[in-house]
Amino acid sequence: MEFPCHLVLFFGSVFELLAGSLLVLGIFVAYAASGLAIFTLAASFMLLNFWSLEGSAREAAVNTWLSNIAIIGGLLIAAAHSL
Repeated sequence: MEFPCHLVLFFGSVFELLAGSLLVLGIFVAYAASGLAIFTLAASFMLLNFWSLEGSAREAAVNTWLSNIAIIGGLLIAAAHSL
């Protein structure tokens, strides 16, 4: 049985909107930031398989991976600062 990709996209988008809204509003900041950091890390591993790419596609995927790592760092700082 194949899991429908549109459901993953829908629930992931809803999670990002809710957690991002909580983060902006300053409500449950540690939980929202931690959840977004975990989500970003999981999405990076699932979607940015730069280890199996070559050439300019690999460079683009590595750059996106590094950007996501920076975003995760910022989210972890936000989570730690709210405690």
